[in-house]
Amino acid sequence: MDVSVIVPVVAIIFVFGIPLLAIWTDYKKERALIEKGLYEPEKPKPAGHETLVWGLILTLVGIALLIGSFTVRDQLLLPGMIVGAIGVALLIYTLVIRREKPNG
Repeated sequence: MDVSVIVPVVAIIFVFGIPLLAIWTDYKKERALIEKGLYEPEKPKPAGHETLVWGLILTLVGIALLIGSFTVRDQLLLPGMIVGAIGVALLIYTLVIRREKPNG
């Protein structure tokens, strides 16, 4: 066989084989822990944690685009307002979720 055929075949085997091997070994590890009675499921993250992070990121990016559009006088005003509005909406959503489900 030619090297130009072997390299892609080996690459495809590794690209699909390594993730499958990782999933299989994790499955076997969890099954062994369940059989021994030592398995503890993952604790869920507090409600609204991810939306708080993304809300802060998008709000600050929107503010940065707005400030940049005022100093550069480019067409970034509308994208800055859109990103900032999405960020503020995520922050409001986080506050609503935290009020509905108190920690504890």
